[in-house]
Amino acid sequence: MTEVGPVEKAHRLLAPRIVYLIGTKSPDGAMNVIPVSNVTSVSTRPQHILLAVFKRWTTYHNLLAAEGFTVSVPLFGQLRGVWALGAKYSRFPVAGLEEKLAASGLAFDYRAVTHGPVLTDGIGWLDCRIISTNDLGGDHGIVIGSVVNAWFNPTYLEHDGTPRGDIHPLMQWTGNLFATAGDRRSIPYFDDGSSREA
Repeated sequence: MTEVGPVEKAHRLLAPRIVYLIGTKSPDGAMNVIPVSNVTSVSTRPQHILLAVFKRWTTYHNLLAAEGFTVSVPLFGQLRGVWALGAKYSRFPVAGLEEKLAASGLAFDYRAVTHGPVLTDGIGWLDCRIISTNDLGGDHGIVIGSVVNAWFNPTYLEHDGTPRGDIHPLMQWTGNLFATAGDRRSIPYFDDGSSREA
């Protein structure tokens, strides 16, 4: 008989997940960035994404008061800086948000987007306007954002987001265990493509 695993660890079957940097701004203008792996596309026409954030984090409270947020996609080589940004989780010792952002060593643009900082040398970033917030009673709150702007870093992506070569995004298995992906393969479609949506 197959041994059943602990239900409280079921989310680990959804790993590894890409780590995203969520940028927000507090009502008094303080900038913040944290790593989050609970992000997914929920519509492509229009472009909507879902974000789940732990309710005890500053980012969640910022999102409840904000008009929007940013999503940046870091590279595997940026792991140390990303880990520092997760100071509450990683136990990286910092006195405040500004110190945390500076100590991460990552390059952020604080003016490109009004909703929060964006990573300038990652794979790319999204600027999202909040269209819905939901509380399903769990330890994470859900925010749905409508993408209003996207930047694809031309070092890694074509203008339409198609990868240039093997890209190594930062991915999280669980806790402080990370991975990356990079092998690229294509396979032909089974039809002539005439019925396929873009």
